[in-house]
Formats: sequence, C-alpha cells, structure tokens
Amino acid sequence: MENGGPHGDPSPSSIPSPADANRVTLEDRLRASEARWRSILESAVDGIIVIDARGRIEWFNPAAERLFGYTEAEMIGRNVNILMPSPYREEHDGYMSRYLTTGEKKIIGIGREVTGLRRDGTTFPVRLSVGEMEVNGERRFTGILADLSVRVRIEERLREQTSLARLGEMAAVIAHEVKNPLAGIRGAIQVIGGRMPKDSKDAAVVTEILNRIDTLNDLIKDLLLFARPPQPRPQPVDLADLIRTTADLVTRDPALKGVAIQMEGSAAPVLADPELLKIVFHNLLVNGAQAMQGQGELRVTLHSIDGRSRVEFRDAGPGIGADVLEKIFTPFFTTKARGTGLGLATARRIVDAHAGTIAIACPSSGGTTVTVDLPAAHLTI
Repeated sequence: MENGGPHGDPSPSSIPSPADANRVTLEDRLRASEARWRSILESAVDGIIVIDARGRIEWFNPAAERLFGYTEAEMIGRNVNILMPSPYREEHDGYMSRYLTTGEKKIIGIGREVTGLRRDGTTFPVRLSVGEMEVNGERRFTGILADLSVRVRIEERLREQTSLARLGEMAAVIAHEVKNPLAGIRGAIQVIGGRMPKDSKDAAVVTEILNRIDTLNDLIKDLLLFARPPQPRPQPVDLADLIRTTADLVTRDPALKGVAIQMEGSAAPVLADPELLKIVFHNLLVNGAQAMQGQGELRVTLHSIDGRSRVEFRDAGPGIGADVLEKIFTPFFTTKARGTGLGLATARRIVDAHAGTIAIACPSSGGTTVTVDLPAAHLTI
C-alpha cells in the first residue's frame, strides 16, 4: 500500500500547518526584501559604508570599492578610520565614543565635506552624509560618500580664470604705463653709455643698468604673454620637426652646451600654432637642461595614443620635491634665483588653449618627466 490514506491522499502529518505556511511565506518575503535592498546598495553610484558602534565596517558597497581602492572582503571588520588621513583618523574613535556617551552630534544627520584616503595613499574631497539606525537593539551608522574631485577641480579653474582676468587688466596697465617708458629709458642710457670711454668704470655701470632694464623688460613680456596669450592659429604641425628646431636653439646657449637632447619615437601631426608650441617646448627643454646643471642627457619621446599625440621630456636631474610639485604651475612660484615663475604657468595656458594637457611627475627611478598631450590633426580644437 502506498503512503497516505486509503485513497492515496497525504497523511495529516505531511500537510503543512497554517503556522508553517505563514513562516515559509515570511521567510520568502524577507529573502526577497534583502535581495532588493542589496541590489539597490550595490548599484548605487555613491559609496555606502555601514559600521557598528565601535566603528567596524559591516558593509562596503562596490561604489565604495571604486572610491577607496579596497575590496569589500578586505574591509569587513576593519575600523572605518583607515579611510581617513591624519589627524581625522586619530580623532574618529574619540568622536564615536563621545557621541555614544553624550549624544552630541557633529556630523550625523547633517553631512559635510571631508577628506578621504585611498589605498594608494592619495587623498580626495568627499561629501559625507551619515545616518543612524538600530538593528536588533544595536546601533549602526550608514555613511553615504560622493566624490567631489571633479567639482573641486572645476571650482579651482573658475577661481583661476577669475584671477587671470584681473591679471590681464593689470598687464594692460603695465604695458602702457611701464613698458613704453622703459624702452625710452633704455634708449637714453644707451646714448649716455655710447659717449663714455669703453674702459671707464662708468661704462661698466651703464652696462649693468642696461642688463637690469632688459631683465625687467623680459618680466613684462612674460607677464603679458601669460595674462593675454595669443589665440592659436591652428595648422598641421609635425612635432618632431618643431622639437628639433627648438632643441637646436637651446643647445646653442653656451651655458647649456653640455646637454645632449635625444629624440625618439614618432607621433601624428597635431593641429596647433607652431610659434606658441615653440614657446612651450623651449621652456620645457631649458628647464630640463638647467635641472641637470647644463650637463647630461635630456630625452624626448613621442607617441600616438588614442587619437592624441604625446611628447615626454625626461631629464636626469635631482627631481622635484612633493611640496614644490604641487605648486609647480602656480603663477610667480619659482625655485630659481632669477626666475619669474611664469614659464610653466604660461606653458599650461598655451597647452590648454590647444585643448591639450600638461603634467609633471618624478618617477622613482629619478629625474623629472613632463608629459604634453595634444589632439592629433584629424581632431578639431
């Protein structure tokens, strides 16, 4: 006889009770609800981190992984302060303890801009909003993090553009009020000097005055070029030919005759103003040569990458310190005894005007590498 009643029906003991059926339905609903929330959290654009009352991470969504460079498996159970630079890292546990003891809120339910620390040691601006919840009688805190790097860069460029506009106005005044009278003064000094015996002490003084006037005139020229750079007149430019011409000018300087400029690779022609690019390349070559004290090999490498033409200038100098590197494109910032601090700032303005980019790095192998990327000739600028 088969299992069941006389007619093959299930035995009463195999029929689920209403309570069991409700429990199964509830479990199914809970699993479905958990799956929905997990899907939402994992697909969120912003980073989401859940920590317990002791600051230990319990949830680390994929967006947070992309933000900080850690995987969720690496972060579960670790203190969230690992994602904070000093001094915030050291202060965080004290803040958590103080809040749990006193209820004093400084960020919970408010949100503010903070600094995040990536796995590679770099920092970045973050908008952090923190919420509090209770799960099974235990407190949990949810942090939602939005990367503000792009916004901060845009704000910095807007501030820079505003400053440059003011500088342009000042440069126009300088050109009118200083440059022209300075040319007249130089002419008068030359006339006076021409009437003096060449071997007299006063003739040497006149020569020094003329040198100082020329230095001031060069500063005014640099300022005008930086403040109001000419608009590019694009035409197809062979970067290799332009760099060779510029390198020849550099090596003619007696102070840099010990520098060997080696060029390798090739790149597609670019749409650019050759005279403006010559200013950029001359500045970079001279900087590299001076970094090597006028002795050594300066390598120039050309590449074509993703529709852009890249030029890398590598010197064998001592490199640039991190504190200097972060200010290297700041107008009037210089480490040279007689530099104006406008060379690299002007170079960046010219490269920007060509829809290109310029970056400086100091590799662990030593020296300094300056990279200039420009649109290839088939792209418009």
